[in-house]
Amino acid sequence: MPDHHHDSLTAEVPHELALTGGVAFFGHDWAESTVIKRARAFGALGLKVTGYCFRREKFNQSFVPFWENHHLGTTEDRAYRKRLLKLLAAVPVLFRQRRSLRRTGFFYARNIDMCALAWLARFISRSSAPLVYEVLDVQRVFTRRGPVGMVFRWLERRLLKRCDLLVVSSPGFMTEYFKPVQGYRGRVFLLENKISFAQARQVQRPVLEGACAPAEEDAQRAGGKWVIGWFGTLRCPKSLDILCRLAESLPERVEIYMRGYPTETGMDYFEKAIAKHPNIVYEGEYRNPEDMADIYGRVHLTWAFDFLDEGTNSEWLLPNRVYEGGYFGSVALASKNTQTGQKVRELGLGYTFDGPLLENLVAFLKWYSWDEHLARRAHILSLPLQEFCDLHDTRDLCDTVAGIDRRRRDLGSLRRLKRPAGPPIGAGAKESGGD
Repeated sequence: MPDHHHDSLTAEVPHELALTGGVAFFGHDWAESTVIKRARAFGALGLKVTGYCFRREKFNQSFVPFWENHHLGTTEDRAYRKRLLKLLAAVPVLFRQRRSLRRTGFFYARNIDMCALAWLARFISRSSAPLVYEVLDVQRVFTRRGPVGMVFRWLERRLLKRCDLLVVSSPGFMTEYFKPVQGYRGRVFLLENKISFAQARQVQRPVLEGACAPAEEDAQRAGGKWVIGWFGTLRCPKSLDILCRLAESLPERVEIYMRGYPTETGMDYFEKAIAKHPNIVYEGEYRNPEDMADIYGRVHLTWAFDFLDEGTNSEWLLPNRVYEGGYFGSVALASKNTQTGQKVRELGLGYTFDGPLLENLVAFLKWYSWDEHLARRAHILSLPLQEFCDLHDTRDLCDTVAGIDRRRRDLGSLRRLKRPAGPPIGAGAKESGGD
């Protein structure tokens, strides 16, 4: 990497927002990695972040918010009925904070329930600040057939009409869901799941010259095996099954290295599944960004598959690990007919596969050579930093929100100027008859 790597990791403060009170951030889980990443990025831009967040006690137990945070309670994944009660219980907190909320620069909400709460907060505080709705996954309840799915889609459409900006992490969400299904035609901002500039300041990207030496040392330490990394929220049971079968099929050629937390299977099932395979290594949760260089430096290939919601969200999303792997020069493995696969092919980040998946992966790993790997890794590390790192994306988002706010204020001033003048003094009394 050039010496100016860290010099490029800067962003200007959008003064229009910094002067009007920062951001009221409504998050579904204040210890979740993308919530932390967003709060860190906003703060690094000079914005005051005030959180109104729930907690889902799954992982990252020791984390304490570094921003001013109003804890709204504890919720569970997909427990929508229970969550409704929690949302109602959060209303008094918003009412007590209405004066502070009125001064905020904009409202930023992750997920539909937090968007509903943010809209209510704006209403309670009588604020006219922009409301931004961020979607990193189209949850399966929104794609369900039947009355439940219809109700959730209707509720989301109602909220979308009250939002000033929709933020999505993948263009697939717009082309496959928001436009054709929800009929959304409002403002959109693409904010990909890149490493934020605030994170990247703490973690140096490998230099291109000699970048493969650590990987070669790790290959020797792993007995000459290809090390495949699966990191983050380990939420895909099908991925777990395929990786276990892959480890069984190629015990002398493959090692699977996992870090993160299994959210869908539960820890007991997860540990029993991998215990059968000596070439699967699980070392628990990790700190982001502090541990990123170590865990990605240990692997050659990044598992970028997702099958949790096949046919819908899994085909539309762009996961964190595509950007993290690319930043550290790890080669991606992904499904062919997905948004992730398209991204991998466009940038040359790795290899994509269709069915039969296990057989094709086995054949690939038998074919894959060290020379092939070095060439692919060198290509990935030669790509511009901005492909993997949010150098200006969040700043551009804030500037977009500031522009929305500015246009709204200008329109309000124009309407007041065009308002017809009142009647002459005394005219009202005559017309009303007087006493």
